[in-house]
Amino acid sequence: MSSFIPRPSRRSQIAQFIALVLGIILVAAPLSAQQRRAPAPVKPLPTFDDLLSVDAYEVYGEVRNVGQLLSTGGAGEIVDPIMKLAEPPKEFQSIIKFLKTNSESLATARLLFATSPALTEIPETFVAIEFPSQEEADKFAPKLEKFLPQILPPVPDATPTPDASEAKAKDPAQARASERGAQPAKPVESEAKPSPDVAPVATPVGTPQPVAEHLPFVITHSGNLVCISDKPFKFEKLHPAGSKPLAEDQNFRIAHDRFPSESVFLYFNVALQSRAKPQPSPKQQISEEEAERMRQEVEQERAEAEAEMARVATAEPSPGEPQISEGRATLRARVIVGDAEPSPTPTPTKEVQAQIAASAQIGQMLDFLGRGASQWPEAVGVALTFENNEYVIRAILVEAQNAKRLTLPFVPQLISGPAYTPNAPSVLPDDTEVFVSASIDLMQTHEGMRKLAEISAKDTLRQLRVSEKDDGAAKLFDPFAEFERKARFKIKEDLLPVVGNEIALAGSLSTLQGLGAFGIPSAPPSPKASPETADDKQKAAANYPVLLISIKDRDAARPLLPHVFEGLGIGEANLIAQTEKRGDTELVNYAGVFAYAFVGDFLVISEAATVRRVIDANINHQTLSSNSAFRNFRRWQPRQILGEVYVSPALMEGYQDAIRKQSATTMDEKMRDFLMQLSPTANAISYALTNEGFGEVHELHLPKNLIIAMVAGTTATASAMKEGSPEMDEMMAESLLRMIAGAEAAYKETAGSGSYGSLDQMIEAKLIGPKEMFDHYGYKFEVTALGDHFEATAMPVEYGKTGKRSFFVDQTGVVRGDDHGGGPANALDKPAQGP
Repeated sequence: MSSFIPRPSRRSQIAQFIALVLGIILVAAPLSAQQRRAPAPVKPLPTFDDLLSVDAYEVYGEVRNVGQLLSTGGAGEIVDPIMKLAEPPKEFQSIIKFLKTNSESLATARLLFATSPALTEIPETFVAIEFPSQEEADKFAPKLEKFLPQILPPVPDATPTPDASEAKAKDPAQARASERGAQPAKPVESEAKPSPDVAPVATPVGTPQPVAEHLPFVITHSGNLVCISDKPFKFEKLHPAGSKPLAEDQNFRIAHDRFPSESVFLYFNVALQSRAKPQPSPKQQISEEEAERMRQEVEQERAEAEAEMARVATAEPSPGEPQISEGRATLRARVIVGDAEPSPTPTPTKEVQAQIAASAQIGQMLDFLGRGASQWPEAVGVALTFENNEYVIRAILVEAQNAKRLTLPFVPQLISGPAYTPNAPSVLPDDTEVFVSASIDLMQTHEGMRKLAEISAKDTLRQLRVSEKDDGAAKLFDPFAEFERKARFKIKEDLLPVVGNEIALAGSLSTLQGLGAFGIPSAPPSPKASPETADDKQKAAANYPVLLISIKDRDAARPLLPHVFEGLGIGEANLIAQTEKRGDTELVNYAGVFAYAFVGDFLVISEAATVRRVIDANINHQTLSSNSAFRNFRRWQPRQILGEVYVSPALMEGYQDAIRKQSATTMDEKMRDFLMQLSPTANAISYALTNEGFGEVHELHLPKNLIIAMVAGTTATASAMKEGSPEMDEMMAESLLRMIAGAEAAYKETAGSGSYGSLDQMIEAKLIGPKEMFDHYGYKFEVTALGDHFEATAMPVEYGKTGKRSFFVDQTGVVRGDDHGGGPANALDKPAQGP
């Protein structure tokens, strides 16, 4: 049965279907349009940690809590004497004022700076300041924009090239766009362009055109970062897509995580620096290596020639010695003849010749410590912080996994030994002022030096066309083989097994020239030929350095020492050796020239009186390890180290003593008042070397008051020199008299033939500069010389204005001075307290 559907009903269904489709379209269309208009995903703002890529810059720095940097107890105490005692540039004063004014807003801010770019299209210098929030960054940016032009004023634009000028003339719009892209700051009014609707005004001929200028910096503000750079940049150029951020680099993480809380952190990407430099071609590299090898050989030839000539002069060649030695000496004599002095020199005694030969041979052997390729770390991290009364500097040298453990990176053959607890302080006297100790792997160090010596000897033999199979000839060119031949024992098999790893050097500040190095005024040496009292002898003994070498087997080491002297060519010294007993210790004295003794677990070598002091200190239990200052100021060190340095509080006491002596006479009043405010407590300097697996860690502790006093002294001296103060004139007059005394001694030994000379004679001999140099410091200088006696005086030209003290020096070398109302000083005056 067929169904029947009326037509109107079918038409109604079709209409409903069409209405449904239209409804869907009407609803979907706005949704589709809304989806198309949705903004693209917002690109995340750069952050402090992912701002730079690992290969962007070679040098990176970070300052934490910038606002606190100039606070009391921090860097502010170093800046304080500069601001009070000198007249620093206005720019420096403005920076300090700006930082102090904004110290609160910068209190928790971090500052990043980078330089030495390794990528293109990035600034040469880049600085970024991170604030806790974007709001704080928004507040600080306008302050910085207002302040920076005060210390970095506009600079002239670079002179346009002819091509640029032509392009500018052809397409002014393009030229203006180019200028806007090249200038890092808003152009000044002189660069403004006229409106196209205004007719150009003709410039009269000869009228100078205004110089276009721009600010030498760009300030960029993004999120909570405020950036400063020397030219415009794009953030994506600092950290290109696909590159690893610096914060994720392994070497950077090792250094950064090692110093997470220090105030200042610096990072040097040494590996990146090496890759950034253009590598020479193989041909150029070979040429440079050959030139360096030839230079080293010439130096070695000259040193060996001096040693060989001294050896030949002191001993006849043995019958079994190869005949090459005579030819070698003759050949080497030709090498150095060009450097010989034209005037005859006195013939040295046999003892002096032996000492020269021994010193030359030791120098030849030690020279190989610095031979070979230098091993530099892949990266270096340095941190500075302020702890209590000390400034602490820490550094880590991030090494490759297969790198040699060097004590010093620039001494390629000095291999570090195992970690140790220093034992030398238990042997040294308690008043030791300077102590240096290190753990050295003598076996590996000797192996490296010996291999280089053998290579050098073979090269020399090839140059002389001597067979390398001639063992006797080879030994003459190998200082280690020559030593073993004379000593009649093997270094590796016989000597090194009885020697430990700890090597130490100790002495006084004056001996090691610590006083001069740190700028402490020191009294001149006494003119007496030898000490007269027991106290004088004790002080003289303290002025000699002492070498300590740890010994594993004393009984095995004792019979080797006479052979060591034979190996150095001074075997005859064994004939004058005398043994003396001090308690249970035997001291071997070589006619007062040097001596040695076995004290504790060490071989102690020095001058006889110094060795006696070391023995007596151990007998009386008055050693450095029992000194409270020594224990206190190295308490921060780990128990196991690779090396250490200790400088006693005597260094700081020297500064304080100088302040007391000069405060009433020559010291500037502002300088005296400032230094008197410092704490009178004297502290020590301490340093330790360790290795934590990733590389060496160096840590240095410096007394805060010592650094402040040194900065203050340097600042006051610079200020006085600038102003030409009487104090500065006195200092220069004293220094010039010391120079005259040194020139007189040199003149007597050379052109004077035993007699001192006048000022004109020393100028003619070119021992001092022209006479005009003495006319710039407000003092009148007079020199009188007669035979083996001379006197030199310095008197102020205008008493009170160019100085108050007069000065005197004679053949004793002691500069004396006092206030004589402008008259001459004399030999009865007290020694001057000079540099």
